[in-house]
Amino acid sequence: MPSHSNPKQLVSEYTTRIWDKQDLSAVDELLHPEIVIHSALGDFKGIASMKHIVEKWIGGFPDLQVTNNLFLLDGEMVTVQWQAKGTHQGEFKGVKASGKPIAYSGVTLYRVKGSKIVEYWAYLDMHHLMSQIN
Repeated sequence: MPSHSNPKQLVSEYTTRIWDKQDLSAVDELLHPEIVIHSALGDFKGIASMKHIVEKWIGGFPDLQVTNNLFLLDGEMVTVQWQAKGTHQGEFKGVKASGKPIAYSGVTLYRVKGSKIVEYWAYLDMHHLMSQIN
């Protein structure tokens, strides 16, 4: 298991492995087993829930590309401003694959303790995203 000298490094590795490589083992390795999740798909707890959330996004948009534009570090908090693009190729939030391109941006906050992400907040305009696939 990698050691991380700071929260930014941990979050950067997590986002790269999840969105660039679709490597779900990053959830097991980098998140606390009881992580608290506040996502656009709802509020959840635990790594099984995070895997489910990631699988929903990857299932709906298997070519999803996420670019991290800005990292802000404040103690145990890491804020990432990002943009994403892809193609709606699978069901997402009850909408069958449309083949339409999507593009959206957002902000995710991560709370890190030790070498694990313990809390996660993702903010994006879900109405804007859904309007692109309906």
